[in-house]
Amino acid sequence: MRLSPRVLSIQTRLIAGIGLAATALVVLIGWYWTGREERELNAALELREARMAQLLARGFAGPVWNLDNAAIANLLDAVMADPEVHGITLTAMGVEGLVLSRSRKEAAVQPLAHRFDVIYQARAGSASSVVGHVDLVYTRALVRASVASTRRFVASLLAAVLLAVVGASYVLVNRLVKRPVSRLGDLASRVAEGELGAQLPVERADEIGVLTAQLNAMSLQLQQSSLGLRASEERYRSLFENASEGIFQADSHGRLLSLNRALSSMLGYARPEQARLQGASLRRLAHVQPDEYRRIARALLRHRLLQQVPMLVATRDGRELWIELSVHIVADAQGRQRVEGMVSDISQRRLAEQELTRHRDHLEELVAERTQELSQAKQRAESANQSKSRFLATMSHEFRTPLNAILGFAQLLQMDASLQEGQQGKIRLIRDSGEHLLSLITDLLDMASIEAGKVSLQTATLDLLALVEMVCDAVRLRSHEKGLEFRLELHPGVPTRVRADGQRLRQVLLNLLSNAVKFTDHGHVSLRLDLLAYQGGMARVRFEVSDTGIGIPAEQVARLFQPFEQVSEATRRQGGTGLGLSISQELVRLMGGQIEVQTELGRGSSFQFVLELPVQAMAALP
Repeated sequence: MRLSPRVLSIQTRLIAGIGLAATALVVLIGWYWTGREERELNAALELREARMAQLLARGFAGPVWNLDNAAIANLLDAVMADPEVHGITLTAMGVEGLVLSRSRKEAAVQPLAHRFDVIYQARAGSASSVVGHVDLVYTRALVRASVASTRRFVASLLAAVLLAVVGASYVLVNRLVKRPVSRLGDLASRVAEGELGAQLPVERADEIGVLTAQLNAMSLQLQQSSLGLRASEERYRSLFENASEGIFQADSHGRLLSLNRALSSMLGYARPEQARLQGASLRRLAHVQPDEYRRIARALLRHRLLQQVPMLVATRDGRELWIELSVHIVADAQGRQRVEGMVSDISQRRLAEQELTRHRDHLEELVAERTQELSQAKQRAESANQSKSRFLATMSHEFRTPLNAILGFAQLLQMDASLQEGQQGKIRLIRDSGEHLLSLITDLLDMASIEAGKVSLQTATLDLLALVEMVCDAVRLRSHEKGLEFRLELHPGVPTRVRADGQRLRQVLLNLLSNAVKFTDHGHVSLRLDLLAYQGGMARVRFEVSDTGIGIPAEQVARLFQPFEQVSEATRRQGGTGLGLSISQELVRLMGGQIEVQTELGRGSSFQFVLELPVQAMAALP
């Protein structure tokens, strides 16, 4: 790139800057030097004048007193022999009108005048008297000449330094800056002209060398980017030409700019060039109705993006075609807007959707009929289930009466001392089996009663502590037989007499404690009662049954309270219906609580629930 004549090159500006800096430095040093020398010369001149005055004051005293004019004249001429003395005037005091003077013809340069008295003293210790006055004038011409000489030297030195700096700067800048920068400029010009990947050897490891390496890297990067862009353009062109979907580009007025083979074939043209020759407008090429075209154009201008818009167009031979249009507005590098879009042929899908709609309508009719049949079957099943539950709840005593008779006769036979040991064992087996069957029937009947809504609470005033002791006595023997420690922990504020359904509360506690003993092999089983709050005659009491047993897996806790579900080990499920916890949960809910469980596999479980009980009497505080 050639520089304009009005633009100074970097070399010129750099040399000019260095020259100005050197000139300023030499001028400052010269100004300081000449100023200092001038001050020193003036001080020396004043010192010489003072010494001359002292010498003249002593030298003129005798001749003036003795009126020795010849001696005075000789002294005046001797003084004028000093080139720095411009003039001297002697005025005698004793002789009227005696004034003797000497002076030079040229004018004094910055004169330095000094007036002093001439004092005569005949001998040491005698009185002294003033016999005259002397006016001594010095000129600074020699000082000025010396200062001027120094300034000429400084000027010569400045010229020499400036010339040396400019010459050295020119050579160094030309070698270190101009030529490397010119080579870098040539490299940039080659890259700009399309010679991507051009390189320049790095000659030095300075800033120019670093810049050269960066320009080399930039040239390689541009070459790689150009290759990548060319490959990307080729891939885009291949995708554009060979895509199975129709692709097009148009300007902001809807005039067609380009389209691929898929779209031209879709519209009935053999080649894209033939389609572009047939019409410059997308609307005319696809035979879109004007109203539909304006509607889509307005929506595109408002949203700038439309996706999967179904349209009905016509091909070259007049065949109707259902398409799906996705189009958006983009801006090119010059800021001009254009439209890019993709077209999919959905004619077959449209036919399939219509057929599917017909099948769906028919299926909905079938589903409605089947739903009605299922609803009727569900109603019949619910009615049968309710009848079953009502039957079981109503006939509960019919199941228990024969068993009670069997158990009663078994107990009577056990009291007969005449029976042998083998006979007693068979009777015990009959009694144990009967009690087990009675327990199963009781659970089934309780669940049936709950499902049928036949269970109601029979609240009465009871001794809560006595009820708890009774429950503990029922399970304490079984826990001791397994080698377990049984704990009963009562909060000091737990009320003694409350109103509750004692039978149902005892059933829940027995069920929880029995399960705790059943699923614990070592450690302890405990029952804990805590008073959480007492206000307005109502006590919130928490019942907690905990053990150190096998625990319950976390994924099985959710189905713990479902009917007929047992989540324990297979060897411990024998003899149970899986209804105990489900019945207990329903009974606690009837009493206004909820059983919650906290468990850890292998570490034990804790079942707890909170009840609000009307208090009849509080326990006495210790």
